[in-house]
Amino acid sequence: MASSTTKPASVRARNPAASRTAILEQAVAEFAAQGVAGARTAAIAEAAGVNKALLYYYFKDKESLYAASLEAVFSGFAEELMPMLESSLPPGEKLLRFARAHFEYLVRHPNYPRLIQQELSCAGSRGEPSGGFRTISTAHFLPMQRAGMRVVQQGIASGELRSVEGAGTLSTVIGMNVFYFISAPIMRALRGVDPFSPRARRAHIAGSLDFIAASLFTDRRHGISLAKKIAESPSALPHRAQRERSDTAARPIRRPAIRKANGS
Repeated sequence: MASSTTKPASVRARNPAASRTAILEQAVAEFAAQGVAGARTAAIAEAAGVNKALLYYYFKDKESLYAASLEAVFSGFAEELMPMLESSLPPGEKLLRFARAHFEYLVRHPNYPRLIQQELSCAGSRGEPSGGFRTISTAHFLPMQRAGMRVVQQGIASGELRSVEGAGTLSTVIGMNVFYFISAPIMRALRGVDPFSPRARRAHIAGSLDFIAASLFTDRRHGISLAKKIAESPSALPHRAQRERSDTAARPIRRPAIRKANGS
């Protein structure tokens, strides 16, 4: 996504695609910080550098904007991570490279884990996820989960991986990365570590890949050696993501301040 700092508001006003992208980017940040109930469309419009009328031109109400934000989150996951799972690499290597690519994707989009956490927290009070969340999960996350399960099953069939339950294995791999971001404030408080520093990120990648390899590979020595090699490689991101990474890092998202919820 392009940042609201990419173009002046006057330019974005004449560029519908840029305006919509800026609104979505800031909506993800706002919903991640405040939740659906606490998010304010006025704050989103201001952060995106557009007026509120233009926001409602693209999105009829806050619920529509929230659904579009979830769509942006999940479609991005699928677009960049599915090629890793569908590659011709051996199953064990695919799983390890997927784990690293998933973590690096979250590094580039730190609001995404918080947005998903907000949705799941609200789902707990409602008794189930929102309709938009279910629809988007079915369209994007379910195919990725099935692809990951196929990788695990292929690894088991070839003898490369231990006989484990595929869906649970993929959830554990993803969960290690998501929890890293969710627990970042605890890491800072208890360990005095900046979890987003390059050193801390490298340590997480190395540790998580080592854990996956030692747990799943039938030949643990080979798995751990492969995990070390992948962890020390320059990047596991898809080629398109590699090209965009430096630009994304240079365009910080304007994150809304924490405040009391008072509607949109």
